Amino acid sequence: MADRCPGGLGAGSRRPGRAAAEDRQRCAKRRRGTAAPRGRGAVAALACLLAACSAVACESAPTSTPTPTPSQSPPLASLAALPRPPSAEIPAPTGAAHASNPLGLPAYPVKLDPGRRVFTFSDRMLAGARLGSTLVLYAATVVGFEGDDLIIEAKGGPSYKVHPGYVVPVPDVPRLRPHDPVLTEWNGVMKHAVITRFVKDKIEVRYTDMDPRTPLAQLKGVRFVVQTEGLVPGNFAAWKDGETWRHVLLVSRLGGPPADPGAVLTSLATSSARWFALGYGGAALIADESALRPIPIKPKPKIGASVWAEWVGTLRPAVVQSAEETGLYTVKFERAGRPVTVGWGLLTPPLGP
Repeated sequence: MADRCPGGLGAGSRRPGRAAAEDRQRCAKRRRGTAAPRGRGAVAALACLLAACSAVACESAPTSTPTPTPSQSPPLASLAALPRPPSAEIPAPTGAAHASNPLGLPAYPVKLDPGRRVFTFSDRMLAGARLGSTLVLYAATVVGFEGDDLIIEAKGGPSYKVHPGYVVPVPDVPRLRPHDPVLTEWNGVMKHAVITRFVKDKIEVRYTDMDPRTPLAQLKGVRFVVQTEGLVPGNFAAWKDGETWRHVLLVSRLGGPPADPGAVLTSLATSSARWFALGYGGAALIADESALRPIPIKPKPKIGASVWAEWVGTLRPAVVQSAEETGLYTVKFERAGRPVTVGWGLLTPPLGP
């Protein structure tokens, strides 16, 4: 809208000569006189605002704590889902810890000849290993001895020493039959499987501790250990850790009275023995034998039977829905979604309190 001066003069008004010029001068003076106070007021208000902000910043700077960004602070839900370290309540062994025995396992008698094949851990995994470290059993060969240690032939590197407690021996010529549960290999890693048939000079197996969609494998020249029932190196077991039953892989028995040859070890309430075992994700742990229960190596649950099956390192109640093929079962967990397929060693009859 056009500016209007007193007297009703505007942009459309016409007034000739000197009178019009005087009117324009009077209007300009009035505009300058009213604009200055508004400018000074805005400047003053801005100055006050800046001063207040400076005062607040000065007062809060000494005591303020930076808030972590989302990448620095994982959500609580994901932390709660992680399993509690299973070795928290079990003290570490008191043996001498060194390169071949990083966990300080006690003396472990084992009789092996040079050239015997075993499952053990790589030198890189043993270097600096501790309770909770991730360990994976690989196929290897014993080439000699040094004191109580075994000398392991390394692939693509120098040989290294291993305490016998980190070794699962493999028989030279195992007697294998169809439907036997066995320890064998998958790309050099120890795995559990069931023998399905013999194909000329190869042995066909179905892996029972891998993705059920893994195809059958025909193996030649690999290691086989026929599993036997009980608490035995290489078997799975249930470990009661507080109020939770955890699924563990047994590696070696520590201490306690020596077992009779051929005896099937079960959980003994008065036993002083402990076990070196691997938990969820291969986490190294030590478990009291009295807290362990053997998991059947060849279960035969009926459809509709109640069982406990492995789920993310723990054993949870489930119901058998089908027995699809040798060594595999479909189960549905309580208060869970879709059914899942699990293999031998991953389910057991319900466990007591």
